[in-house]
Amino acid sequence: MGDLMRRAVRTLLHAALVLALLPALLGCAPSDAAPGYSEAQQGIVDALGEPAAFQLAYLPADDLDADGAGSLRRTEVWYYPEHEQQISFIDGVAVSVQGWEWLPESPTDYPALSPADFHIDMTLDDVAAVLGITSGDIDEVEIDPELTATDDVHVYATTDVVFTIERGALTYLQTVGIER
Repeated sequence: MGDLMRRAVRTLLHAALVLALLPALLGCAPSDAAPGYSEAQQGIVDALGEPAAFQLAYLPADDLDADGAGSLRRTEVWYYPEHEQQISFIDGVAVSVQGWEWLPESPTDYPALSPADFHIDMTLDDVAAVLGITSGDIDEVEIDPELTATDDVHVYATTDVVFTIERGALTYLQTVGIER
């Protein structure tokens, strides 16, 4: 693809993504984080397809709930190497669109997974089911034995993903690519 054509495609992509960002720019509140896609995310999937790679994490919100307890926000980063773009979301609202140059030595063969299939209520067995394997086929990575014992935090790895189950709930997941 010629340089002029690449710039034209990038310009059109940026325009489409700005439209998806309008709710956030206008101060609309994000919807409750739930399995599936928000309206903005679905618009991006309709335009660009599923992301080639992604990360999702549930992180503490800056504000407190009405009862004074902290809440978690779903953060996601989607990667589209063919468009040299990465899109970040908080609770389904697009908050950042960045150009991203895919390096030739970077992994390119990512699993055909969807961020919409993963959510905080998932257990190890639930994640295994989405991956099409059993939990016995998933390796636990021992990072900090004390953290595992005291806070019930477990890190797992397969050939497709790395993820964390904390107190029985999925709190982090990242797809893993393989170099061709």
